[in-house]
Amino acid sequence: MIAEASKTMIGDEQIEKGIIFALSLGCTLLVTYGLFGREAKRRGGRVEKVFVELQRKSFHMVGGGALCASYHWGMKYGYLSSAFRVDHRTMSEKPLDAGLAFLALSFVAWMVDAVRLQVPCVRDWYLNTFKDLVRKKEYNKATGIAYFIPGVLAAMLAAPPNEAILGILFLCVGDAAASIGTAAGAIPIGSSPRMVEGSIGCFCVCAAISFWMGLSPRVSIYTSALVSFGEVLAEIIGLDDNLVIPMLGVLGIRFGQNPQFGGMAMTMGVGFSVSVALGAIVGITTPNTSKKSS
Repeated sequence: MIAEASKTMIGDEQIEKGIIFALSLGCTLLVTYGLFGREAKRRGGRVEKVFVELQRKSFHMVGGGALCASYHWGMKYGYLSSAFRVDHRTMSEKPLDAGLAFLALSFVAWMVDAVRLQVPCVRDWYLNTFKDLVRKKEYNKATGIAYFIPGVLAAMLAAPPNEAILGILFLCVGDAAASIGTAAGAIPIGSSPRMVEGSIGCFCVCAAISFWMGLSPRVSIYTSALVSFGEVLAEIIGLDDNLVIPMLGVLGIRFGQNPQFGGMAMTMGVGFSVSVALGAIVGITTPNTSKKSS
């Protein structure tokens, strides 16, 4: 079994249920948007924002669920080998390395975005066709899919298959809860566009998924807290959460099993001290040109 080979605490049966759940929920949200989306746009305001996110996140779930399904059942039926474990058999004896397969998909996503950004007619067609799915901040920069697949790949390389898939499900479903909660929310987190309701929604959904997948309550809470906190920080500093959340998910599981608060606090302190020292050195050694110009 995949779970035995990867030595993970999450069973294949639960992983398969999670993948099917993500795909089913994504399809349900898409149908909901199809039935009520026009009326929501007519009403405008917060209702419209929520339904816009319903549409976006339905594709988020379906696409992420499809990637998880490809990885899980590809290994189960011998078409792919784990991205986490190196297979030393010869090329003629082993299946396609999942890490290389998803790296190839990342290149495809990057090339599509590169063509869109470089060729005006392609950009116009893309934005007209997918205008409801592309955020304004993505008009002149990479879209979410350019970060989504590399984020999925990073989780696959960092953790056993079933734990990696759980991290990806955090992105599919937990991030959807965060976006929909933010669209419906009213309490901002500082000056960022993220809302408190979105972070609460992300935490609750990720905790529920973790517990359902067989993690202990403590590990579920630690993992969900790390994902929710990191997702907010990523939003504030401008990192794409499609890249960050899967990695936070798999590292959260590791942290939940063996929380090393002291070591992490020490590392943060050292990192902060080095940053301050480097900043001071740069400040001292950089000539002050303001006085010369005056």
